[in-house]
Parts: sequence; structure tokens; C-alpha cells
Amino acid sequence: MKQPLELLSEFAMVNRLTKPFLRSPLQVNGLHEADAELVRLPDGSFLAATVDTLLEEYSMGLIRDPFTVGWSVAAHSLSDLAAVAADPIGVLLSVTLPRDQAPEWSETFFTGVQAALARHGTHCLGGDTSFGAQPSFSCTALGHIKGGQGIAPLTRVGAKAGDVIYITGPLGTGNLLAIAKQVAPDMWASLDKSYRPLARLVEGRSLRDYVRCAIDTSDALIQALAILSDLNDVGVEFEHRESLYDERLVRLASQIRFPLWLVNVFGLGDYELVLPVDPAREADFVAHAQDKKISVTRIGRMTSNPGMRLISDGIMHELDVPYLLNLFATCESIPKYLEALVAYDNRLHNSALK
Repeated sequence: MKQPLELLSEFAMVNRLTKPFLRSPLQVNGLHEADAELVRLPDGSFLAATVDTLLEEYSMGLIRDPFTVGWSVAAHSLSDLAAVAADPIGVLLSVTLPRDQAPEWSETFFTGVQAALARHGTHCLGGDTSFGAQPSFSCTALGHIKGGQGIAPLTRVGAKAGDVIYITGPLGTGNLLAIAKQVAPDMWASLDKSYRPLARLVEGRSLRDYVRCAIDTSDALIQALAILSDLNDVGVEFEHRESLYDERLVRLASQIRFPLWLVNVFGLGDYELVLPVDPAREADFVAHAQDKKISVTRIGRMTSNPGMRLISDGIMHELDVPYLLNLFATCESIPKYLEALVAYDNRLHNSALK
């Protein structure tokens, strides 16, 4: 069953609201086709530009430590550059703070931003600071991609049926923070101060010549796979297993009896790269990753059969992706959302037994 992006509420809204916009003739990617917007420059190289806002994570109390908030807002935008294999030029910040915000909090936030930029080898070029009732944190990241004859930027387009799907690191490091907030407050308090996600900039640039396309997991693995599926008119089989996940998340999910695969439905700061690879080049891809000491793990494959399927314990389940990705907006609270996800998992497994 084909599940187009138009059935996802966020993408339907973006499609509707951007209809009046005229695309620049210099832009090489279409709507939704790349993690960053790609503009051809006069010398044949490309400018990569992306903007992200960290708002829900803060307003829902999932990330509150000012250093972590600062780090995360920078890493989030830099991850989009990683997915198009760009070299970062720098970032622009746009920050709204309450007028009564403690100076120490604001100073620690900017210290966190700078620490993330230094860790990723880039700089803050400028920005804007304003005041308002609700805080908001936005970051625009700019990058450069070398051009030349026959060289095209890495986008989300290019996957084919039969491709194998790899990921650059463990799943669920960000969602561990979200789940701990609900069920393990002491763990959350520690994670809130130590959470330091990394954008896979080195990995994206190093692996670009071995992969068909790329997307990051900042908005959840299931959404990333759904985007690749729709843009490339292929299906997806996701091979779920415990070894794919952060060990702390595996333990916590087991303790609260939360189905582990469901952490891939909601996204909180997982910045891994999803990389479809031509099976004829798989051995070269893995060998190159090993030579560069880059962690890559196979998580599934692209198929000619539309839709998305979860393979767990040897059983294949057809996923209702629009339901899963639209669910959060229909729930009145995070606990209700988690309950609805568990109920979906129960229905999924009960139907498999029939």
C-alpha cells in the first residue's frame, strides 16, 4: 500500500502553504528532496542552507538545561548539512528570550551553542536576538559543496528497489531523553545535562560517493524512511533488532514494557544518517567505512512493493505510516500519546497472529 507524503499532516501543510512561492532557477532540489536547500553558485559549486527551530522540545520540558538547549539547536541544523555532505561555513542564530530570563541562563545557552560549533569545526556568523513571552531558538546553517563536471549534491533522491539501507550509529539516543522525562525523572535530570548529539558531518562527506542518497533521522527514523519511500517510489523493509539501539534505551524500554521499535516513530535529536546503498557496491561501502573508522549498520532494504514493513522476530508487519506520524497531533498529552502507540503495537501483533 503506497503511503504518499501528502497523507502526513506536516507535509500536506507545507505543500499547501508554499504554493505561492516561485522556486529559484538556481535551486537544484525540489520540495522535500533534500535535508538542506541547494543552490548552484557561479563557479559550479553549491550553497547548502537550512533552518531549524527548537521549540517543542523546550516547551514540553524534554530539554531544559541551557547548555544542552544551545548545543542542540546548533547540532540540529548542522545535521541537515551532514545529510547533503556539505562543509559547514557557519550558522546564524535567531533567539527569542523572555525579558525576565536570568542572565546566567542566557549566557550558558550561548556557551552551549559555541561548544557545539567548536566540536563541529564551524562558527557563528551572526544573528538576531529578540524578547517575547515564550522562548524560541532557531539556527540557520550554511554549507558549501564542491562542484564540477558530473558532480551533483547528495539529496534524498536516487534510491532504487533492492538497495540495502544503512545507518551511521545507534538509534534512540534522543528518544531516551524523551521517555526518561515521563518515567525516570532522575535519569532524565542527568541526561538533560549531558546530552550532546553530534551531526554526522565527517560521515556524510566521507561516504557520499558510496551511497545513492541520504537523509538524517532528526524527525524520526520512520519519517525518514517514509520520505525516501515516497520520493523514490520504492517500499521499505525495516529490520528491527535490539542491537540497533542505545543500550540504555533498551534497558529502559524493557523496564516499562514499551515496545522498542516504537521509539522510531517520534524524533528527538537523533542525528544519524540513513544511507541507501547499491548492493553491488555494498562491500566497497562497508570496507571504506571501516577504513575511515565510521560505524555503519544495515537496518533494512528498499523493495519494489510500496509501503513500509517492520520485520521483528522473523515476522513481517505492514505499518500504517500516516497514522503513526500524525498521531502525536491528535493526543492531548505525551502520556496519552505513548499509550496510543502501545495500543497500536498490540493491534499490530494481534493481527499478525490471525
